[in-house]
Amino acid sequence: MLVSPRGPPEDTGPRLLREIWALTALGILTVTLRVIAKIKIRKFAWDDVLMILALSCAVVGSGLVTFGVKCGFGQHVWDIQPQVPSVIMYDYLAQAFGIVGGTLGRVAFIVFIVGLLGTRRLYRVILWGLVGLQLVTNLVLIVILFVQCPGHASAIWAPSGKDNCWDVRVQAYYGYYQGSFNSATDLYLATFSTCIFWNLNLRLRAKLGLVALLGLGIFAMIASVIKVVETRVFAHPDDDPTVATVSYDRWLFIETYLVIITASIPCIRSLLRSSRERHTASARSVYELHSVYAENSVSGSRRMTPTTPRKAEARVTGGNESLEEILQWNDDNVDHFHEQAGSTKSAHIHV
Repeated sequence: MLVSPRGPPEDTGPRLLREIWALTALGILTVTLRVIAKIKIRKFAWDDVLMILALSCAVVGSGLVTFGVKCGFGQHVWDIQPQVPSVIMYDYLAQAFGIVGGTLGRVAFIVFIVGLLGTRRLYRVILWGLVGLQLVTNLVLIVILFVQCPGHASAIWAPSGKDNCWDVRVQAYYGYYQGSFNSATDLYLATFSTCIFWNLNLRLRAKLGLVALLGLGIFAMIASVIKVVETRVFAHPDDDPTVATVSYDRWLFIETYLVIITASIPCIRSLLRSSRERHTASARSVYELHSVYAENSVSGSRRMTPTTPRKAEARVTGGNESLEEILQWNDDNVDHFHEQAGSTKSAHIHV
């Protein structure tokens, strides 16, 4: 039997679809639980709206990958010659929606963190600045995707041979920066949350629980780093583009869905709490924790002095929906705080 010198037919598309849609289902489940939890406690907010938009973009991207695979994405160019333009078009559109989904997911988590931990002006400025950089950095990459053949965007997937397109390394080099910036953002958000809670006067078990919940973004960072490595496929022209970018797309959507999932998990914890615990938590309107990052208590409130000296105090009110629902307060296992007047009060964060 004669075998083509280019090798036997190959189709990596079905495997890609199985992986992407498994993540899509998990993402939909997680965000649905997030929305239910927030509505249940009547604290549905802008971070939830942004996360729904992020998930919607990611799902559209998954659909575009599906159309691409049906047209031949994952198969060699020489096996699907008539469908090549359609495959590349779906690939580029899917990448754009995947990038938007990951960006909005990070922005949603930052908005969540601002409400949760951004009590000091410096941290709010840093976090909102990070939002702006996220939007600009990722938007520029999407623009590059579709304007690299000026005046004839369709030349990207249907080249005529006379098109004046940019050097392919422009997309690759900017992709290295964009991916590295996203990885650094995921790492910063995970470590920022960890540092804040690690300096609270909590028992070790509580600290580890909070760090685990808010530090899950480290998994998104790992996927982002791998995607940066896969960006090398754009650094030089490829004679088999319908196969070359499969691995890149895989890690792009793994990154996107991990951002969405890991940023939503802390919000669904309230669903796991018993009605008695929720009642106990809602009965307390004001709690005070001490943190080296927090401001002094708001004037006019009853001042509480932590047992550990020389550390600032953070005021956490019932209006801070994110913190109150992630942290679980109970009288049974306590960390002690005492008033300056000498009376005692106990509070515990249960994780």
